[in-house]
Amino acid sequence: MQRYIWSKLNKQQVGAFTEYFVKMELTMYGFQVYGTEVDDRGIDFVARYEHGRFIEVQVKSLRSATNP
Repeated sequence: MQRYIWSKLNKQQVGAFTEYFVKMELTMYGFQVYGTEVDDRGIDFVARYEHGRFIEVQVKSLRSATNP
């Protein structure tokens, strides 16, 4: 059984999956991740490592490098 069947997901679902994946990966590397309430500036979430500066993150995704 294939684990991921991307063709069954619409564009919004792929984007949401990718955003959550990036959040989880950053969390596993020790970042603090904060979601945004409103996406009016193109920022998906904010992250910070330990007591460092906050970084604004915007996640982009694509299904394959060959699809236009």
